[in-house]
Amino acid sequence: MEIIVQGKGTEFFTPNEVILNIVFYTKGQSYEEVLFEGVKNVQKFASEILLQNGFAIDEMKTRNYIVKEERKYDEKTRLYSFDGFSFNQNAILKFDYNKERMAKIMEGLSKLDNAPTCKINFGVKDSKECKRKILAKAYKEAELQAQAIAEAAGKILKQCVKVDFKPFTTEYVSQTNFDSNMMYAKSARMGAAPEIINTFTPEDIELSETLYCLWIAE
Repeated sequence: MEIIVQGKGTEFFTPNEVILNIVFYTKGQSYEEVLFEGVKNVQKFASEILLQNGFAIDEMKTRNYIVKEERKYDEKTRLYSFDGFSFNQNAILKFDYNKERMAKIMEGLSKLDNAPTCKINFGVKDSKECKRKILAKAYKEAELQAQAIAEAAGKILKQCVKVDFKPFTTEYVSQTNFDSNMMYAKSARMGAAPEIINTFTPEDIELSETLYCLWIAE
């Protein structure tokens, strides 16, 4: 007797990693101007934020980097015209979850001229262990269902001969995020970024996956 069952595993994980997404942006009238100012802003961030908070410069990883000509559309002429140049550099910085360190970074950002746009997410470092726990739970649920069906049919459950599941698509990141624009506005009113961070606790990450199992009962 073949028994096909579906098992679902759901787990909640407490975030233990801070993921800082950083966007440096500068606009000007010449290529040389935006390149110079853009690089200067990145270097200032490195010296006043990274080094001052115990990071090595190479811990910040660049995702993309582009200096390009901008064009704007004229509704009257229906033509595009030159609109200067822009410097864009997107980077990411990951570190162990630590409220004090995060507060210092936010406070430092609020004091920078032409500060980059930053968005903080919270994740888990060991995604492989998370997957293992979720799949183990899903498999156990599938086994219990197969056992119940086998017993109802007067059979003995023998073994699982096939397991199938769709590739993991869930992001191991909390739905909670912290945007630098929100921090800058509150910091201006309150005068201290740590006061915001100390009342900011990221939501647990909920992850679930489904297994499809084929069992044999005799």
